[in-house]
Amino acid sequence: MPENSGAGSFQVRPGELERLADELAAQRDAVRHPADRLAALGADPLEPGGFAEAYALREAHAAAALRMHQLAYAVAMAVDFAEEVTRAMAAGYRAADESIADSYRALYAAPAREG
Repeated sequence: MPENSGAGSFQVRPGELERLADELAAQRDAVRHPADRLAALGADPLEPGGFAEAYALREAHAAAALRMHQLAYAVAMAVDFAEEVTRAMAAGYRAADESIADSYRALYAAPAREG
């Protein structure tokens, strides 16, 4: 995660970002399970009886289950997006760190001896 390391600068640890992405993936999966159950809940209509109030209850139940499923799915997709962005940021910072390290190694490498 970004860490203030002085005036106007910060430090990013790619490993911390990857751990955050793993946590986001776990949370996404935790949200998807109830979303799947909500979809199944709305698929099987209630059969409380053959009168007007029962039909209204069945329709309201199915509509509520559908709305809850849509909301849970939207949350899962938002968390999935956050995970992807976090992983991309970690990879970008890791690549930048490696590129800078390679540049320093090349700059300060011992000159080849002839001879």
